[in-house]
Amino acid sequence: MIKIVSKTVLLVLAALSISGCAEHISERNGTKVDVVPVTYSLSLKVKPEQFKSAEKELNIFLNEHKKLILTQKITLTWRTKLGKEWVNETQKRLLIKGVSEHNITVEQNRAGFGERFDYEIKVTVHKALLSVCQYPKVGHYGEPGDGCYSESARWQSMVNPEKMLNKSLNADYTNK
Repeated sequence: MIKIVSKTVLLVLAALSISGCAEHISERNGTKVDVVPVTYSLSLKVKPEQFKSAEKELNIFLNEHKKLILTQKITLTWRTKLGKEWVNETQKRLLIKGVSEHNITVEQNRAGFGERFDYEIKVTVHKALLSVCQYPKVGHYGEPGDGCYSESARWQSMVNPEKMLNKSLNADYTNK
């Protein structure tokens, strides 16, 4: 009887010592991400005497935002007849440069009192804002912050992070 009890106690102690040495890895949480729209726009008053300076400003805008214009949604807005001509010319230029026809939207706004501009171009890009990662510590493995840098880099490298968001109306975590 004593042999059975001593074997059982020895077996329990061995099991406790082995399981006591197992590493505890905490559950990982995903990176907290906010996807925000950033709009770059240029509004112009297109009068015949200001044609050259307006064209120069448009060229500067197109060159400064060349990468965004090729990949993001563009809205061209006109309010006057001259503004409509500028929209048509800009649309042709963008298509020649390789912008997808699906990325260009043309709108007409009212030329009411107080409207100062005839023509407007807007480029909207979505940027991922991420939480700051904590520095890893030597000897601290499997902590919740592990993988923060690689996950953050993945989100920042996306051209269209807004496409990763859940579009379902019934989703629990959709921002509204």
